[in-house]
Amino acid sequence: MNTWTRRGLLTAGTATGVAALIGAGSPTRGPEPLDIVTGEDGFRAPETAAAGAVTFRVRTTSGRTGIVGIARLRRGVGEAAFRRHLRDVFEKKNAQDVIQASKDLMADAELFGGAMAVPGSQSSFTAWLPPGQYLVLEYKDFEGPRVGRDPLPGTEYVSPLLVHAADVAGAGRPRPSATVIAVDAKPGPRFVLEGRIRRDRPVRYVNAMRGQVDELAVYPLTDDSVTEADIQRFFQEPWSAAPFDLAAQLGTPPLSPGRSAVLGMPLEPSRYALTSWVAGMQDAQHLSAHGQVLIVTVP
Repeated sequence: MNTWTRRGLLTAGTATGVAALIGAGSPTRGPEPLDIVTGEDGFRAPETAAAGAVTFRVRTTSGRTGIVGIARLRRGVGEAAFRRHLRDVFEKKNAQDVIQASKDLMADAELFGGAMAVPGSQSSFTAWLPPGQYLVLEYKDFEGPRVGRDPLPGTEYVSPLLVHAADVAGAGRPRPSATVIAVDAKPGPRFVLEGRIRRDRPVRYVNAMRGQVDELAVYPLTDDSVTEADIQRFFQEPWSAAPFDLAAQLGTPPLSPGRSAVLGMPLEPSRYALTSWVAGMQDAQHLSAHGQVLIVTVP
């Protein structure tokens, strides 16, 4: 995991529609969270879910797994094409090839985010899912031997999920303490924080960027001297020493533009770096290399 330096090679083409954001009001009683367990010894994911705000609990038994996401294929797209283009996003070397692979991927599917988990703890995420067919996937399976299990093409952990009409409307809506918004700004991509992140409350993440998928990768900072500028320099030169422990990554894999998810992360009192390994459409450089870095303190 410490050699994980290809994490950000996901970019966006266009995405259709804007999903309803997860409600911020009082939580309501809903279905029990659905469990996803991933590891080198197997992958277990739910086969069905009720439409609406669906909460998933994610555990991993290995450092070579633990980035779980939800995707919905667009009409007429086959799963094999989606798998191939997702692999291409990480395997291609040339910037233009990366951008093209990412355009192909975004033409294949709408990405609903997910959760990044580490062994020994549990993460969760809540996504608003309309009825339909979805895929639950392990992103690390597509990222190569230095990151994940490195399975043969076509044998990656991908599981079908059928979301059916809900019996109870508006069930299972969590109440976050803060919202992190990915935005386009004049200086470049940025994170905007509304509210205060607390260790005992979930966090909403919103991708408000135009035509650009984005993720939220969260790392604890054990060195109080690390600055946002230090972190940006690392993303500009990702083969250099990381200013945080790459194996301690939390957050969510990419969401399509206009999508949101609510994250439950095992946070302790500390400083944390909010980052993104996703690459931009113009140059395929990590968005955090362009300044999408925010340091926050969790009391």
